[in-house]
Amino acid sequence: MAKSTEAEQLEKMKILETRIKAPSIWGRYPGGIRFEDLQERRYEDAVRLLKKHYLTEEITYRSVKIADDKEGVDEFTHQARIWMKDKMSIAAVKEGTDKLIGVLIMRIQEKQAFSRTFSRVKITYNPLYSTVVAFNNELEKPVNLFEKLGVRRYFKIYVLALKPRYRHRGISKEMLKGAISLSMSANVPAIAGFFTTGRGQQIADSLGFVKFNEIYYVRYIIDDQIVFWDTGLGNYGSALMGYRIPSIEEPEEIQPQASSRFNVQVANDEEETK
Repeated sequence: MAKSTEAEQLEKMKILETRIKAPSIWGRYPGGIRFEDLQERRYEDAVRLLKKHYLTEEITYRSVKIADDKEGVDEFTHQARIWMKDKMSIAAVKEGTDKLIGVLIMRIQEKQAFSRTFSRVKITYNPLYSTVVAFNNELEKPVNLFEKLGVRRYFKIYVLALKPRYRHRGISKEMLKGAISLSMSANVPAIAGFFTTGRGQQIADSLGFVKFNEIYYVRYIIDDQIVFWDTGLGNYGSALMGYRIPSIEEPEEIQPQASSRFNVQVANDEEETK
């Protein structure tokens, strides 16, 4: 009898541990798609998705043909792994198969740490990756998002990627909604990012995002040449957009969250540079 009770207790502990480690679900979409925490076990799947479907199709990376340059791809994926380490990103998963079909990668930005950073420009080495980073810095440089959003910290979206067959169905919008829900649960009052397509900007606008700056692709010229030329119809520029979540009030002093899931890490110079 004692052995049976001990076995039952062990089984209950295993079930409890599984529940604790289970990802939070941030939303579902008709057709069997769920949005959940991007857990470490999916990182390499996420990297493969980014290599195959993001670097080859996102406007700025596609224009510089970074997918054809192994060094550039390696530098991007190195940074992507750093961004994912915050464990505050979202995976879009096909239920039934449990396959990763998309990712929204974001990371905490905190005003105090940001002010200690010697420069807003990340040190990069590959010229193709550096071209995109420099463009994004140019877009972000004139805007103090902490002041514009009236916050001390916010989530910055680095990547929103979907496999091609799942696009144009409203899934990207639902992923952004999931990111807002995650931000609310983590008590982070705002979310922001770069939106490089006209459609992406429309989706963000419909959710309440505000456009703080925009650079038109035809006006971004280096050595008398337009840098981003392969932009597609209706994609005129990249926009820096942000959303202040009205229901979240920042406490006077930011306290660590009780759950390890929300012990967000602040970017430091060593991680952001190489």
